[in-house]
Amino acid sequence: MSHTVEKIALKSPAPGTERFLTIHRFGTIGARPKVYLQAALHADEWPGLMALNHLIPMLDHADKAGRIVGEIILLPYANPIGLDQRLGGAMPGRYSFDGAGNFNRNWPDLSAAAAAHIPQGFTGDTGQDIATLRAALLQAVADLSTRTEIDHWRAQLLGLSIDADYVIDVHCDQESQAHLYCHISHTDIAKRMAAAGDIPIVLLEEEAGGFSFDDCNAGVWRRMAGLVDKADTLPMACYGCTLELRGKDDVNDVYGQKDAAGLMRFMIAERVIQGDTSNLEGPEPYRLDEVDVIYAETGGLIAYKAEIGEYVQEGQLIAEVIDITASDPLTARTQLVSRTAGLFFARIDLRLISAGEGVAKVAGRKPLEHRKKGALLEA
Repeated sequence: MSHTVEKIALKSPAPGTERFLTIHRFGTIGARPKVYLQAALHADEWPGLMALNHLIPMLDHADKAGRIVGEIILLPYANPIGLDQRLGGAMPGRYSFDGAGNFNRNWPDLSAAAAAHIPQGFTGDTGQDIATLRAALLQAVADLSTRTEIDHWRAQLLGLSIDADYVIDVHCDQESQAHLYCHISHTDIAKRMAAAGDIPIVLLEEEAGGFSFDDCNAGVWRRMAGLVDKADTLPMACYGCTLELRGKDDVNDVYGQKDAAGLMRFMIAERVIQGDTSNLEGPEPYRLDEVDVIYAETGGLIAYKAEIGEYVQEGQLIAEVIDITASDPLTARTQLVSRTAGLFFARIDLRLISAGEGVAKVAGRKPLEHRKKGALLEA
């Protein structure tokens, strides 16, 4: 199959307006492994736009050379609704203006709907059962409501991704090193991805919470247990990850080329594309409950005392929040310290912050009692 490009129209939000998704397809429809990639689900996060822009010609070259074994679907932008947002000259891009919330939260749990399409149960034959569930998931997506613009958009994305072997949702943090999130059962795949893309941080979750896009696609495989007979024998046959390509301002051709090359190496390692399959040794992962998210209890100017990529000690000063209303500037600073020893890998990009704002992330090697499971890195 040659590289094809199609457009999928989205539900019009108002008379005289239209939006669409652009879909690049490589390889052979229905071939395995199937990879789905998308960028800028959070429409204010643009490093992925650059990476996938560089990846498209690489995949086109591989496709023309007959090297693509499976099927690859790539969306160079996933969220035209968010891309259309403008407010006072800025692009918010993270939340829907219609009240539907965060674009990467509250994706549907398709497990019960899929189970309804498998009344006979699974057979215990792994290959057959994987195919059965994939077909049922596609039916469950087809049954989703498309009443609103957001509903219709979500159904279109899931119709392309839900039966994939790999779902790679490309995001970025605010100011950070590259990192990725995935379920703990996919540790080995995540380590290979990290090695292929020179990604220093892998964050593992058991129950991420929030129903993000990657968990909607991958998590449904573990949520089938108890809903369909013999579902406990199913593997998690979809690797879903959120790939965070550094910070919001890290948008340039150098990074884009590097990140695209890393994704190519990963797909070669996973035998989606023919090529050198030399061993990839990734970094030792961290668990989400080992990551200290540092919050500011008061608002004000923030002055960082440590740098991204620095290894910090437990109790080390990370930043100071300055109360600009104070009469005496010398006594107007509140110190923020790390509650673990580890890698200071991400921080907020604002320098005037609100009370309660999460301002820094430090990945350590011990579970932290204050961390809440099922809350991503938001608590």
